[in-house]
Amino acid sequence: MRIAKRILGIPQNQTLTLRSFQKYFRLRFGPWVYKKKINTKDIIEEMKKMGMKNGSNIFIHSTWDEMYNYNGSEENLIDAILEVIGPEGTLIMPALPLLRKGKIFDVKKSITGAGTLAETFRRYPGVKRSINVQHSVCALGPQSDFLLKEHHLGESCWDEKSPYFRLSQIDALVFTLGLRRYYIGTMLHCVESVLRKSYPYYSSFYTREPVKHEYIDYDGEHKYYYCYDNRYVRYKFFATKRMTKKHFNKNWYACSQISNLIIGVYHAKEIIPHLINLGKKGIDVYQNSGKRGYKFDK
Repeated sequence: MRIAKRILGIPQNQTLTLRSFQKYFRLRFGPWVYKKKINTKDIIEEMKKMGMKNGSNIFIHSTWDEMYNYNGSEENLIDAILEVIGPEGTLIMPALPLLRKGKIFDVKKSITGAGTLAETFRRYPGVKRSINVQHSVCALGPQSDFLLKEHHLGESCWDEKSPYFRLSQIDALVFTLGLRRYYIGTMLHCVESVLRKSYPYYSSFYTREPVKHEYIDYDGEHKYYYCYDNRYVRYKFFATKRMTKKHFNKNWYACSQISNLIIGVYHAKEIIPHLINLGKKGIDVYQNSGKRGYKFDK
């Protein structure tokens, strides 16, 4: 195990999982296989083929580690996307805060753990951020207020008041840049969040009582809110790939690759309601062992 970690460049104190092995394997050996350099135009043209256009609402999950063949900067890519979607479009990225123990979430200052691209976007002029200690979101564009303004008022991170659920209401395209194929993203969790009250199985994903979360708002005032925190649950192997292939219409998603960079897109308008309906039947990405004794729709 130690030798494998050393070869792949995995920190010795990090638990080796299938997912982490795949990630570090790609980063270690990918540059030997994929040598073609790509530029901003290459990425933008591919995203346009996959549905991005003027007026689009675009959500992006990304990992900059996989951009080693890209010869541009984070700012180059963000500016190019904003130019395509124009003033009528909205760009959205995750901004879950990266907090040291004991530190309070500051909506203006706390950096995000969602990656280099997301952190660069967070600092852009005019970008707004939702108040949520666990899964904050940033947005720039006319849909920003609708997406972000009630995130701290929800009973959980991904319920009907969350930006993630509301992606379905603005017909957002959820793109992934550099992540594994068929990575659906955080909107998956709308299932257990929305069904928490009506299906006891999904209620078990959360704390029994609301948890107090402190934050510092845009005016520098110290405030707090309560919500149910999610607990760790185990995923099935290749869960999102199986979900995509078996249960989604082919018009709802697409996957492409230029050089080493995998680009995916999911249509939130169709995907989120469909995931919730599947969840009512007990069909989700989580291990089945936890479902014993619970009832679902037929």
